[in-house]
Amino acid sequence: MRLLFPILALLLSGSVHAQASEAGPSTALSFARSVTLPMNAVQLHDAAMEAWTWTFGKEPGGKLLITDRAAGTLKGTARMNFRSAMLTGREETTGTVSYTVTVQVGPGECRITITELTHTGNRNTTRGGIHLKQLMRHDEDAYRAGGMGRTNIVRLHRELREAASAHLAGLLQTFEARMRAKVEP
Repeated sequence: MRLLFPILALLLSGSVHAQASEAGPSTALSFARSVTLPMNAVQLHDAAMEAWTWTFGKEPGGKLLITDRAAGTLKGTARMNFRSAMLTGREETTGTVSYTVTVQVGPGECRITITELTHTGNRNTTRGGIHLKQLMRHDEDAYRAGGMGRTNIVRLHRELREAASAHLAGLLQTFEARMRAKVEP
């Protein structure tokens, strides 16, 4: 009986340790870019508003939620459409990746941050959509979704992350180019 208690304690501590390491810290996917320009905060805010119109404003569902000229803040949401090239015939994963854009301007600097990238699958299918929810930096941290095996979830998450990264990098580059075009030669 005395031998049973130490073995039981050892087994329980091992299972608690395994749960803690499995639920370790995972980081959500986000993007940030800073543009330095010789303008005051008001000029930068106006340039950022125009750049928003020509970049994120043209995205599906693109809309500004907050425009505070005094604080130098713009905040909005948009989404990109997604169709998996890997999973043909799986219409449940076809859907959108929505995201939040925050632009903070100050004298001489404009900082653009894209966060809260969230995948929503096609809800109009017979079995409903497969949603991978928030996109993570590492594919192994992808959220579990019903209707797909773990290997396919990781592969689909990688495809989503790469597609979102390429698309948003292009938008950020265009946003920065629009801002730089405002500087007089």
